[in-house]
Amino acid sequence: MRQRLIHKTEQPQETLSKSAKRAAIAGRSAVAIADSVSLPSLLFDPSLSKEDWTEGLKHHSTVLTGFLLNDQIKEFNAYLESQLGSGIPEIKKGLTEIDYKPVLKDLLQTAILIEHSTIPPYLTALYSIKDGTNALASQIIRSVAVEEMLHLIMVCNVLNAIDIRPSVNQQENYPTYPMKLPMNVDFYVGLETFSTNSIATFIAIESPSKPLVKAPKYDHETDSSALYSQRAAVQENNFWTLENMKGFIMENVHTIGEYYDVLFFYIVIFQIIAYYKKHGTLPKNFEELNTGGIFTGDSAKQIRPEQYYGSGGKLHSVEALTGVIAVFQEIKGQGEGADDSIFDIDPSQFEEGVELAHYFRFKEVFHEHFYLGGNYEPFMDENGMMPVTTPPTGKELPVDWSQAYPMKPNPKLEDYIKNKELHAQATEFNKTYKRLLDAIQSAVEGNQRELEKSIMYMYALKEQAVGLMKQPYDAQYNAGPTFEFINL
Repeated sequence: MRQRLIHKTEQPQETLSKSAKRAAIAGRSAVAIADSVSLPSLLFDPSLSKEDWTEGLKHHSTVLTGFLLNDQIKEFNAYLESQLGSGIPEIKKGLTEIDYKPVLKDLLQTAILIEHSTIPPYLTALYSIKDGTNALASQIIRSVAVEEMLHLIMVCNVLNAIDIRPSVNQQENYPTYPMKLPMNVDFYVGLETFSTNSIATFIAIESPSKPLVKAPKYDHETDSSALYSQRAAVQENNFWTLENMKGFIMENVHTIGEYYDVLFFYIVIFQIIAYYKKHGTLPKNFEELNTGGIFTGDSAKQIRPEQYYGSGGKLHSVEALTGVIAVFQEIKGQGEGADDSIFDIDPSQFEEGVELAHYFRFKEVFHEHFYLGGNYEPFMDENGMMPVTTPPTGKELPVDWSQAYPMKPNPKLEDYIKNKELHAQATEFNKTYKRLLDAIQSAVEGNQRELEKSIMYMYALKEQAVGLMKQPYDAQYNAGPTFEFINL
């Protein structure tokens, strides 16, 4: 069983040096911009221009998130003291009057949509692989799909912690394919058969926000197959609106990891405001900021590790800011890698169960090689870092791209209207998928035992999807599942 060490008591010297370096960089950046856009100005100054607000948000979200999501509590406390410790600013109308629940509901539901948007494409590619073939590739795709379901449930935990009812099974919660993720991206996500094209799309979905990653050590003995402007004239402006906050994301966020960074910053900001409204002062350290505030939800609605039946990853409940940190660390680490590593957690702190992050797992499939056991010296800089785009060069991972059903891309129920049998089968598949989401919805509303049903529904989904994919749609393609909303 993997664990996450939120509060590390000991760290390897390499980690300490890296943390110190990150803190120094953040500190230099803070000095460079603090005179023009301090955190109090970003939050409370009604004369701030839109340009300064945007630049201040970029800076402070990077610094604050970098500290808290990397467990640098001392550095965060020093940052908070430097920004908020010089006295209470003149508080004016604006951010302090915002009802945070509708804002965070929208942003967190968008996070659920992002996670949900990846699940049908991953399952479609998985189900399209013919039985008895591509066993390693199937295992990799299946593991990622299961972890995306875990992410979705943990975001629901965050919503429940803030006393906002999560929603996963209504029509507005369904992705419509092909689609772009709700960020600044230039690629489309769709339902396609297992192919180099679909895996390339999955690589794009899981792309890390950092350009460099630590190269894995070269070890011939490793069994790779086991691991997988100027200020505007003074005027009463307030840029802390849902429209502007989402606008910032659409213009400046390019990866899922970056989305969670900005979302985490917004959550912390509303926690700061909640603290101020209760105490009349601004928080000076993490301990003051951690509990209470916006975290008013019923803890009985939390999905806890012992109630989750999926494999892969660790489920975190949320009752305070520490829980949000754990959730976002897990989601980001599994997707793009943790702590400048290709692994989803820091492998130096764990004895077993270490896996590659999703991005690197998909690259292994695409390039038909594992990372571990490869030689990356030609790609490494003097610090042992290599570009994240570096292909894996370890043990061969055999892939037969021809052993997948030629499914019609992005099928719709309406495509099957003239074929009653296909239409009926696709309808039954959608009913099963709706029942799966209904079980998750019931679970996050406090009926946690409903999650047990999800295992049964997942088995049924594969059988129904394969039943569709074996049947011709036209002279070029076979049929396939549509993952469309349907009333039961």
